[in-house]
Amino acid sequence: MYSLKLELKLNNKEKSRLAGCAGFARFVYNFGLSMLTSSWDFEEIKASDSKRLTAIEKVFTNHVKTNPEFAWMQQYPSAIYSSALRNLAKAVERWRKGESGFPQMKSRKRGDSFTVLKKSGVYPAIGEPMLPFTNRQVLQLGKRITIPGLGDFRLKQPIPFLCSSQSFTISRTADKWFVSFSLDVEKIPPLIHEVESVGVDLGVKTFATLSDGTTIVAPSSLKKAKTKLNKLQWRNRRKRAIR
Repeated sequence: MYSLKLELKLNNKEKSRLAGCAGFARFVYNFGLSMLTSSWDFEEIKASDSKRLTAIEKVFTNHVKTNPEFAWMQQYPSAIYSSALRNLAKAVERWRKGESGFPQMKSRKRGDSFTVLKKSGVYPAIGEPMLPFTNRQVLQLGKRITIPGLGDFRLKQPIPFLCSSQSFTISRTADKWFVSFSLDVEKIPPLIHEVESVGVDLGVKTFATLSDGTTIVAPSSLKKAKTKLNKLQWRNRRKRAIR
């Protein structure tokens, strides 16, 4: 599994939009964590953490999001809150296994980040399996990227080769925004640049002469060093002749 992390080139409107998406993901994560810990107080409820979080997601979808008080949530794709609850489930699982501490409430001070997935695929017919790789976002070479549910964005560094991914994580460090995505490949394709080979001939009058006729003049520091060396050699030869 390989991943790429590239910096996004955003205008002020795009920065505000991504900051809003991060705030939405943070709200859902904290909501899910609060509901989950509250559900542990009811000892008569026998259910695993995953089943509890599945029920919490249904409550959020059918009741919280439909509440007029939270109408602002409708402007954000559902993939954001699904991923936020999925990340919470992973954090709780790591805690249960003793691999990390208990999940903490997210705050803006710790930085903005959220994840989106491309979940929809192409099915030939009802009951038939999904066509392979249709639930993945194809990424073309160049300085543009399409993020599922969010649209197209410009990049400061180009995508180096044709690839695809299902999961995209957008994060902010200081005033810079980044997108990272995983690639299910065994080996990253090599980057091959077209170059022309030339021969090099080191000389006395010129530092080097290339086979295409280009001449390279020796740096002044090298010229001084060679002059000093010549003087030392001349003095040594003169001393030997006097003896």
